[in-house]
Amino acid sequence: MGLSSLFPESHTLGFADLLVFVAPLWIAVAVGVLVGWIWRPKWAYLTGDGDKLSSSDVPAKFFSFTFNPLNVHLPTSILRSNSQSFPVNPNSPSPQTEKEKSGFVTEDDFRHLWKLVEVKDGGPAWIQMMDRSTPTFSYQAWRRDPENGPPQYRSRTVFEDATPEMVRDFFWDDEFRSKWDDMLLFSSTLEDCRDTGTMVVQWVRKFPFFCSDREYIIGRRIWDAGRVFYCITKVMCSSCGYGFG
Repeated sequence: MGLSSLFPESHTLGFADLLVFVAPLWIAVAVGVLVGWIWRPKWAYLTGDGDKLSSSDVPAKFFSFTFNPLNVHLPTSILRSNSQSFPVNPNSPSPQTEKEKSGFVTEDDFRHLWKLVEVKDGGPAWIQMMDRSTPTFSYQAWRRDPENGPPQYRSRTVFEDATPEMVRDFFWDDEFRSKWDDMLLFSSTLEDCRDTGTMVVQWVRKFPFFCSDREYIIGRRIWDAGRVFYCITKVMCSSCGYGFG
């Protein structure tokens, strides 16, 4: 028996064989890019040169706002609770009413957000990911990896020619959001606490055709610190109750 019979004959991977392996990958990438472009939401087309919103929709003074992290008339219940929703010292404990305890967004959530915004939560350092700007808009983003828990993201958006109140109302108005955010298929207010201004809303958001639409139950509340607004939204689990007592 010759040595040649002891070892299998080696094969060289030719261009045709390589094409068989690579072609499906490139086809998948092309389909993904095409689907992503077709499914691109309306707001993604809004740039400094091609703004689809009319000039009457664009507010008019300097504004600096930090979004955590997700609308043009603010519910009166939110305005009614603003004066008593913001504690003088966010680090000091504040008593919670029974209604607030049974609600979904509480003073503890506010204090946690305040510490994150002011970078006083004692967590790991933030690593900057992005810094972009236009003549009327600037955006910065950071991330960090806590020892226990998933990655966290923080962003800062600065709008020129917009007041704090206008930006607050713009992002809080679900009816107007449906005109510029085509990913929002349905929205409804389920609960509205008149004592604290906390709201529970239902959203149904659109996803690409290969994913089903998703329903979200969201608790949200605003704290007013004198033209500085802390807006908190929290997604509720489907099995959680959301009554305010």
